[in-house]
Amino acid sequence: MKERLKNMTVSFVFLSILYLALGAVLIIWPTTVMNVICYLFGAILLLYGIFAIWGYYRSDDRKGSAFLALFLGIVAAAVGAVMVIYPPLIQGVIPVILGLYIAIDGLLSLKRTLELRRMDYGNWNINLVLSLVVSALGIFVVFHPLLAEEALFRVIGIVLLYTGGSDLWTIFQLSQWSKEYRKTHPVDVDPIDL
Repeated sequence: MKERLKNMTVSFVFLSILYLALGAVLIIWPTTVMNVICYLFGAILLLYGIFAIWGYYRSDDRKGSAFLALFLGIVAAAVGAVMVIYPPLIQGVIPVILGLYIAIDGLLSLKRTLELRRMDYGNWNINLVLSLVVSALGIFVVFHPLLAEEALFRVIGIVLLYTGGSDLWTIFQLSQWSKEYRKTHPVDVDPIDL
């Protein structure tokens, strides 16, 4: 169990650092990053679609699953072509997806905070505030009626910086608390294992 917890901590730290890096890049080069994302994913989808369509016509098997592969190939090729030819259309959807992701991450952090409260962690209220702010910022990004895209991508960058920083702070505080807890509560079974 301790090894699993250690792996989870490393994953959370890595994800937090990734948030910080992506947030900084979005603040510095918002439009360029979104264009690159659109072109890259568009090219991947377009190639996948072309190969799926080509594979269907080269195959002798034209049953239900092959027809489904052809349909998915056509859809992927069409979406990929739109992403490559006209990226702004897709860029309008990316903030909604990122905002939902950030809001869900904040809600998961809120769940972890409530677990900390249940374990009598002293600073759980700070984690509660951080989690609620992350969720609120994610919801703000989803509903961005008046922001220009470049400004919105910078706001997303700031939100990602905040999310990464608050996650790192929470991980650090939890690590310090668990060390102190183990010192003051020597038991046969570690509460973290439970």
